[in-house]
Amino acid sequence: MEAKAGFAQASPSQDGKPRPLVLVVDDDETFARSCVRVLENWGYGVKTASDGDAAVALARAQQFDVVLTDINVPNLNGLEILRAVRERDRDIPVVLMTGGPGLDSARVAVEWGALSYLIKPLSMSQLQDVLSRAVQMHRVARRERRILHCTEEHERELEAMRLRFDRALAGMWTAFQPIVSWSNKNVVAYEALMRTTYAELCSPLEILKTAEALDQMPMLGRKTRGQVAEVMRNHPNLPGVFVNLHVLDLADDDLYSTHAPLSEFAPRIHLEITERMALERIPDIRERVAHLRRLGFRIAVDDLGEGYSGLNSFAQLEPDVVKLDMSLIRGIDTTPTKRKMVHALASLCLELKTPLVAEGVETEAERDILVDIGADLFQGYLFAKPGAPFPVPNI
Repeated sequence: MEAKAGFAQASPSQDGKPRPLVLVVDDDETFARSCVRVLENWGYGVKTASDGDAAVALARAQQFDVVLTDINVPNLNGLEILRAVRERDRDIPVVLMTGGPGLDSARVAVEWGALSYLIKPLSMSQLQDVLSRAVQMHRVARRERRILHCTEEHERELEAMRLRFDRALAGMWTAFQPIVSWSNKNVVAYEALMRTTYAELCSPLEILKTAEALDQMPMLGRKTRGQVAEVMRNHPNLPGVFVNLHVLDLADDDLYSTHAPLSEFAPRIHLEITERMALERIPDIRERVAHLRRLGFRIAVDDLGEGYSGLNSFAQLEPDVVKLDMSLIRGIDTTPTKRKMVHALASLCLELKTPLVAEGVETEAERDILVDIGADLFQGYLFAKPGAPFPVPNI
């Protein structure tokens, strides 16, 4: 190709990638046309503007990968174009060209972040190298900015989550639901249940999920156990309390400290392990449970009968008390299969001398079937809903 309008001979290159878009700003029509031919031959998409106002309007309306502009163009000069386009896209590379280089313009170009300052007539190899580098830089910058934006958005979401969690934590209190002996017509223990006055994060399950996401399970566990200990300290005649223990609490050294608030009441505490599907996350689970027993705590698991995980936790933890899965309790009076399953589990517990609590009892019919099967320890709305210390059961 013959050199025209300040261009020297160069071989075009094609890289097969989507065409980057270049904005060429020059009031020399011959130079601009030559620019279009050369850049398109190299695989670029090209748009042109003959003055600064038109260039800025195009840059604001469309996303370009590179701006290639002469310093001396009408209306706005190249340096002003540089500043204007950077207001919209601070990462866009701007390459300045001039036929009359000056120290001041070069200095300002550098200060304002021009990628390159080329002297006409342009060297094709130099221009090709500059444009290729500019496109790569812009793509990397945009990718990093997207990542940064996602990171910043993620941080904002985390901050909002932390705020909700802190407010839920500040409003936390402990509800209690009685566990009754039907034959003796008395309360044998209470289950302590996490509650909060903060309406936007009031579900215990959501609080637990939030604590896990924020890596705040130790703080949440210590808070709940401390509140239970405070209630027990103020009510020394409590028969006993079941305290829900997330499996991740088993990794918290505070749980095993003799100075922890709940340790003072260990002989009257059943630690009820939840989220049993995650037991494998605690590799030395047996040793930790044995340690808790040495401190005086007893171990309970809930939802016996909830498939493999419930039976597996029964075998793995060898609990002192088990709770029947409430899905087996619901409608047991009208479902023979459930009666057979509960009878089998009750017989297993009797053989192992492990007390069995039927949780989630809501109707007299359910209670009566369970009594016929041989169950005696009950918990559920039929007797009392969870409430402030201490609901009086209907027995």
